[in-house]
Amino acid sequence: MRNRTKVVFLTADQLEERADARAREARQLPEGEARQHALRNAAQLRTYASMKRALTPQLPDRNSRRGSEG
Repeated sequence: MRNRTKVVFLTADQLEERADARAREARQLPEGEARQHALRNAAQLRTYASMKRALTPQLPDRNSRRGSEG
């Protein structure tokens, strides 16, 4: 039987953290294809994080509801 890779779902914050790490890696690479790939990957991760934030329903803040109940 084959081992299957477990699918991991990341939060928008986790995606941003990975994008930051990838950008830091890119800054340490010399100019060239590897650096461009790392920068592109960082940009993709930031885009995914932005999309995830846009598609994730935001729950109302508990404190904001208390002020309007009175």
